[in-house]
Amino acid sequence: MPREPIAAEHAGSRYPSLSSFYLADQGRIASREVDVGLWWRDGADGPLYRAAWVCDTGELYLVRLGPVEAGGGEVEILAQVADRDELEKALEGWRDECGAEDSLAWLRERVARLRDRARRVRQRVATAAAGALTISSIVLLAT
Repeated sequence: MPREPIAAEHAGSRYPSLSSFYLADQGRIASREVDVGLWWRDGADGPLYRAAWVCDTGELYLVRLGPVEAGGGEVEILAQVADRDELEKALEGWRDECGAEDSLAWLRERVARLRDRARRVRQRVATAAAGALTISSIVLLAT
């Protein structure tokens, strides 16, 4: 079962290595992962990244490939995605994009849309909850 969505401050969180990323949350260690591309390119000659989704936590993350001295191994949490169907829908076409020059920009743009959609859903839920509380308060005052 997916966890509560990660707070906005966690999207963009970085870890110096995959091991530090996994050790920061034990739920990541035992979880299966879904590969979301191995060759995301940052520009024509920039670094390469692997993207993956952690099933149990819902975290979509990037890990930079290459030697540690050049930033390799660094992990960035991109977003939290509730389930695999939502992930596939949000990243539809990723297999065609991954590996292309500057494909990382495509991935980041799709993730930004995903986060915007999640933010709108949370706002609607909060508005509905506030409305329900207001109605409950009116009913209580009337009795």
